[in-house]
Amino acid sequence: MTGRALLLAAVVTGLLAAPAAADLYRWTAPDGTVHYTADLTTIPAEHRAAALRLRAPQPRPTPPPGAPPEGATFTFDRRAPITVAVRLNGVPLTLVVDTGAERTVLSPAVMERAGFGGQPGRPIRIVGATGEAAAKLVTVPLLDVAGARIGPVAVIVHELPPAGRAERVDGLLGRDVLDAFTLTVDTASGRATLMLR
Repeated sequence: MTGRALLLAAVVTGLLAAPAAADLYRWTAPDGTVHYTADLTTIPAEHRAAALRLRAPQPRPTPPPGAPPEGATFTFDRRAPITVAVRLNGVPLTLVVDTGAERTVLSPAVMERAGFGGQPGRPIRIVGATGEAAAKLVTVPLLDVAGARIGPVAVIVHELPPAGRAERVDGLLGRDVLDAFTLTVDTASGRATLMLR
């Protein structure tokens, strides 16, 4: 057994030995790093009050026979960003899976196609690697993603820069939606899976 495999086996054994109902705590360091721990005393005293207590995951109820799957597996080109098919008001969209984006971003053209073009929104400023830009925050009732209906969702409406891809991209699927799923990416086979948590 290699050193890495041995370390992984020790970590897995340690997790199995922990009480199944133990709570977890999430806290953020001054540099923005997010930490998770099952031992509240390991959190520095000045951050303990702000730590968020997370309950141990509970088993999901077994879906009834014939229920649609709450997830999807899709293929992707390993030389390009991962995209997923999404529906907004029944209109099919192609969104780039962006785990670094805090919010989902849709282009104004997509909002028009889906019938939300005149939707009121709140003006906001977005900051990216290339600078700042004006955008609008608009709430849409539902996004259909991987067999699940997520919503309402406050999306950023902003024109996306041209991606230079043959496939049209309608926006970015951010963590506000992705946090409802477990994303598994198998780069060797070019397959990704989104499963509802």
